[in-house]
Amino acid sequence: MTVDGRTTKDLFRAWRSGDAEAGQQMAQRFADWYYAIATSRLGEERGREPCQQACDRFAQGIVEVTESRALVDWAYGIIEAEVKGERTADGDESNAYTAHKHPKALLRDARKALPEEVQLLVDVYSGSASDAEIAEQAKPLGGMPIGVLKARYRVKQWLRDQRGVPFEVAPDDPVLDRAPLPLYESGCMRSEKEEANFEKWMLTDLDLCRDIAEFAHFAIALRGGLGADAPAGASIVPAAPETAAQVPESAAASKAALGGVALLGGGLVVLLLLALAATAAYYFLM
Repeated sequence: MTVDGRTTKDLFRAWRSGDAEAGQQMAQRFADWYYAIATSRLGEERGREPCQQACDRFAQGIVEVTESRALVDWAYGIIEAEVKGERTADGDESNAYTAHKHPKALLRDARKALPEEVQLLVDVYSGSASDAEIAEQAKPLGGMPIGVLKARYRVKQWLRDQRGVPFEVAPDDPVLDRAPLPLYESGCMRSEKEEANFEKWMLTDLDLCRDIAEFAHFAIALRGGLGADAPAGASIVPAAPETAAQVPESAAASKAALGGVALLGGGLVVLLLLALAATAAYYFLM
């Protein structure tokens, strides 16, 4: 199954007209969106149940939605109610997106190579510096808010290239429209309405959903700060790898398990549960 280029509303209208493939694409798109929001806010472990509940409620209630203009607000209300406006303040949870390593240790490694960029992210995400101090730090990278986004992508690139973290979204020239992204991840947007509008906008950009999902545990780690570097010669206990039942043998196996959708691919199967929920939604809609 390939990623459909139609808008979510177009997919909804096509499904209402009897296009089964459009229904399947639509269900998967909402599952990916729910996952990105829940994981960014709460982390994978804590966000799993709210995300699953949102997928279930979507599957059960979508037949009652008749107008495409009501679709996004209705669907957003579901995930909004499940996450309850919460945001995990700190964490060091490892998963496939962190290459099964603790994100704080990886970020401390990155800090040795990119001290200015990592410090800027720590100050923004943890709220440990004033707006004036952050603006001054961001000047060499283009000022606020684009400088923080550039720092974020430089760190992602370093983690990908030097530590094998399987990031897929780390552009050299960030899109200016995504400048509010670090403010969203840090919980520093000006109002709840602005935050809600950003989350709804995420549904229009699956690449943005991927970006947020794959950086979620690093964002949570940054919210709590990184602390001091480990002393020379100290050993860091690696996170236990997932079992064979959780991780496929290849990227191809992962994408097959996800129905061929490459949104959150790269050998990762952490969304298998959501893919199954999306499939269940598709059959329900039929």
